[in-house]
Amino acid sequence: MGHSYGDRVLIAIARRLEAIARDHGFAARLGGDEFTVVHRGMRVEQILDFGTRIVRAFDTPLQVDEREVIVSVSVGASVFPDHERDAEPLLRAADAALFHAKSLGRSQLATFTPELLASASARFSIEQGLRRALQGEEFELFYQPLIDTGTHEVAQVEALLRWRLPDGTCWLPDEFMTVAEESGLIVEISDWVLRTAIRTAARWHRDSWPAARVAINVSARQFLDYRFVSRLEELLREFDLPAGCIELELTESVLQTGAHTIRTLDQLRAIGVAVALDDFGTGYSSLASLQRLPLTCVKLDRSLIAGIDDNARSASIARATIALCRGLGLEVTAEGVERIEQLAMLLPHRAISLQGYLFSRPVAASEVLPLIARLPALCRELNQLAQNLPTSAKFTSRAGERRRGALSLVSD
Repeated sequence: MGHSYGDRVLIAIARRLEAIARDHGFAARLGGDEFTVVHRGMRVEQILDFGTRIVRAFDTPLQVDEREVIVSVSVGASVFPDHERDAEPLLRAADAALFHAKSLGRSQLATFTPELLASASARFSIEQGLRRALQGEEFELFYQPLIDTGTHEVAQVEALLRWRLPDGTCWLPDEFMTVAEESGLIVEISDWVLRTAIRTAARWHRDSWPAARVAINVSARQFLDYRFVSRLEELLREFDLPAGCIELELTESVLQTGAHTIRTLDQLRAIGVAVALDDFGTGYSSLASLQRLPLTCVKLDRSLIAGIDDNARSASIARATIALCRGLGLEVTAEGVERIEQLAMLLPHRAISLQGYLFSRPVAASEVLPLIARLPALCRELNQLAQNLPTSAKFTSRAGERRRGALSLVSD
């Protein structure tokens, strides 16, 4: 709908906040989508009631240009002089409480405690570090191979973000991505990842790996930007890389966005970009996603693969999920393959790809081409070991079992 419509939504939010605060204070916009409400004469014990009024005020949708807009708010509160005595420290205390409220879920309220300030200070330190990292080239992409079970060749590699701190410490995304999303820096970081991965893939494509294919994780903010597809096309042209050399990985939560999702996926498929549903098996509407979204691949989450070698139910679920995906014409990748016993259970499925530490940890870009050259021999050795394990029969032997059960079909 564009930036101008977003501005009108912010105006509608401000007016509703003004109506709440009018009798005893005022409301003001701090920046972005953050507002502050200053209320006079409130004690600590009263703050919960007032904060709850603010949260509940947005239970009713906003009306913007004759459209209903559903907005949820999170509230963080601090009180003078109980928490701080000056304006800036009071705002910092409220911001620390707001961050805690957001971590609790949607439409939550939190009041300041001294412990939250330490957490906010750590978050601020990470945020400043991320800003420095974007300017100082501290981010790196590592690449983990996906192995084709039929050919033993590397089918593609997945680009994985790492943050190399000045002291040499390497941070994984789980350690900083929440702060990146909260601060809005996720937009710049995601674009850096996209550009770097495409540039690297183009170099491999022109070098000794003409069939280079790189999977790139896409953030929610990045995918929902109406300029995303045009930005992707711009980068592919800049580095002269065929669209078929790229696969975009999106989590199920990113894809639960209605008509916009379908339009964007259709545009990506039209230009030849593959789209994978990542972490399959961890969401609540996975089967619906498979049925209605124009996907090319499904990546089974490591939680589905973890117990397939020692748990009959895990093996049955994995087997059924693979069969379902293949029946829908989708490529399948099993993530988190770390043990030879897991490989033994997956070998009967020749038309899937495998990813995990059993084959290789993520490596720097400079190590990818040598790794691709030596992995087929290693994979053949691993396959031979797996075929000699007695556990390899378990995956298929349960197909003939019959159990008593009931199937209920409920219609409204």
